Amino acid sequence: MGMCNRLRFSVCLFLAAQLLSCINAVAADKVLDISQVTQSPISLTSYFEILEDSGQTLTLADLQKPDIARRFKASGVATIFLNYGLTHSAYWMRLHLRNPSDNPAPRILEIAYPLLSSIQLHQLLADGTFRSVSTGSLMPFATRPYPNRGFVFPITLPANADQVLYLRIQSAATVVIPAQLWESEQFYLAERTDYVIQAWYFGMVTAMILFNLLLFISLKDVIYFFYVNFVACMALGLAIQKGLAKEFLWPNAVQWSDLANNFGFLPAILAMLLFMRCMLDTAKVFPQLDRLLKVMLGGCLLVPVALAISVRTFTVPAIIFVIVTLLATYSSAVYCAFKRQRSAYFFLAAYSTLFLGSVMSALQYAALLPATSLSPFAMQFGSALEMLLLAFALADRFIVIRSKAIHDVEQANAGLEIRLQEREAELTQAHQRLLKIEQRQTLSQERQRLMQDMHDGLGSSLVSALRVVEHGHMNEAEVAQVLKGCIDDLKLAIDSMEPVQADLLLLLATLRFRLGPRLQSTGITLRWDVSDVPPLDWLDPKNALHILRILQEAFTNIIKHTHATEIRVATEVRNDRVFVIVADNGQGFTLDSALKGDGGSGKGLSNQMRRAEAIGAEINWDSNAAGTRLTLQLPITHHQGAT
Repeated sequence: MGMCNRLRFSVCLFLAAQLLSCINAVAADKVLDISQVTQSPISLTSYFEILEDSGQTLTLADLQKPDIARRFKASGVATIFLNYGLTHSAYWMRLHLRNPSDNPAPRILEIAYPLLSSIQLHQLLADGTFRSVSTGSLMPFATRPYPNRGFVFPITLPANADQVLYLRIQSAATVVIPAQLWESEQFYLAERTDYVIQAWYFGMVTAMILFNLLLFISLKDVIYFFYVNFVACMALGLAIQKGLAKEFLWPNAVQWSDLANNFGFLPAILAMLLFMRCMLDTAKVFPQLDRLLKVMLGGCLLVPVALAISVRTFTVPAIIFVIVTLLATYSSAVYCAFKRQRSAYFFLAAYSTLFLGSVMSALQYAALLPATSLSPFAMQFGSALEMLLLAFALADRFIVIRSKAIHDVEQANAGLEIRLQEREAELTQAHQRLLKIEQRQTLSQERQRLMQDMHDGLGSSLVSALRVVEHGHMNEAEVAQVLKGCIDDLKLAIDSMEPVQADLLLLLATLRFRLGPRLQSTGITLRWDVSDVPPLDWLDPKNALHILRILQEAFTNIIKHTHATEIRVATEVRNDRVFVIVADNGQGFTLDSALKGDGGSGKGLSNQMRRAEAIGAEINWDSNAAGTRLTLQLPITHHQGAT
């Protein structure tokens, strides 16, 4: 029984050795000595043998068959990329590695194109079995043997050994295979640099988004909102293209990853068109161009729907639409710049940097430009410069709008100042006309008042005196007395025209000056107990004459009828009224008979009451055998209107 097992084991070893010998015989003569991989990575494209599986039916077991193994062809490509474009075929790649050293050699096989849908790695071991790994963008991120935004496969070759690796690659999008073999430590250093650059780019994007979002909230200008959307969508598109979205945003998504890989930049194009329409104001300045931009906006909305229905059917039309849209957008910016629109210069410069970065990246994938260490970051650099230039464009737009607003305000202020000066001139002229009219009205009113007072006072006294003289009923002394009264009445009328400026004391002082000599001639002593009183805002010449005539009538009655030897004049303030008191020590009178005109008193008291009522005042008499006291109550502010 033991002999049989040993025999079977020997046969298996023999068959495995024959199989390995057959594979090595079929493999290309070009074998990669991994001891050459030290400081710099080695591109594997020239070491690959390629077999196209157009029907996607070949299995790893099929590749071991001699007739199929002979179908592998050398790649014949010396660049860092293998680019098969849009294809439905699967591609098998065979790689022959050799480790001539006496120690196991760990290496890193990297395929730095994160959009490949499916990648299988099969490593033929010494015992004839295969170690297989399956991953890809359509599989969960956890299936990757090494966590990286690209596809990284750690492999170890035993000492003094040859090994064959098989890679099967298939993709719903373009098939681009940038394959390199790294020394482990050098790969870790390069990986750290790569993630630092990615962090720098996305950190800058985050800062731009937050800053312009705050500007949008502060200024309420929708163009900042469109800018934020464009920057965010552009960053998302690059995150999808660079495999960072798969690593950090949706690591377990399957179908969504496939869709996102195909239309990752469409939201950025849509946001860019919206931003362009707002920035260049195409709806107002270039209406025909604006209609074209609206058509492209509609296409950006329809393409994702078409891709969601069938990626294979609509991928090529979607790519054509994107290329046409980008060229049309660039042409539109050139046209606006040709029309000397200031914002178009910034937009064209910004768009050119992104366009240049995209073209450089595409040319490098197509092996039309040599690849450098910065080649994988061409899109990031172009996008970063574009965002900065557009930020400068927004700042320039703000400065232009602010300058225009200041200029408009200055022009408006100048216009307002001119209109204000014209209006002031008109108002001055109108005011002067009103002053002249008011002066004429005042003069007319004063003339009428004086005529009325002279007619009722002085005129009446002169007419009465004339009649008495004509009839011979008055002697010379009586005529002289009448004439003195007429003169006093005339003086009062003149005094009432003097400006007293609401000062009652000044008015009383004028009365004292006029009546003082007459009192002295009659032997009557005047006691002046006048104290300060508040100003009377209603005390104009007309009302002043009423007060003077009331007090004049009081003095006249005292002189003619009371035989008094002393008159006292005083003022008081109680509550909201001013009291003017005129008291004498002569013989009193009966108020009722005096008001009726009995005893030759005439209508003096009635006239006093009428004048007091005309200025809103009250008048009272207190008369007895010891003398008479007249109290005139004047309001301080309230005035009921004089007749």
